[in-house]
Amino acid sequence: MAHELIAICDECKHTIADGEGSLWVDMAEVNQHAINVRAWEQLEAKPATDRLQTYSFSSLLSYPDPAPWRVHHTACDPAPNANAYAIEVHRCRSWADLVLWTSHPSGKA
Repeated sequence: MAHELIAICDECKHTIADGEGSLWVDMAEVNQHAINVRAWEQLEAKPATDRLQTYSFSSLLSYPDPAPWRVHHTACDPAPNANAYAIEVHRCRSWADLVLWTSHPSGKA
């Protein structure tokens, strides 16, 4: 079966077969990003006009980076006990799957 997306382990740089690994994001980093965004908004926001918040271009350059997705074989995972949101590789083999799983946590607390 051909896949549109191929998972490559961030650690060993080899492909990951179905059942051998996952994509994951560290929830502590997700929470820290949310805190960083709130602080950035307080520092960079310009007075709202017509209920539209505006930011300068230069301030957008300092917008906090999001928590990154990581991809690892189960055996290569550097933080196997991390508080992570993980998705098995076989569930994310197409661009549509990637978009779905990337947006899925946004509906969670």
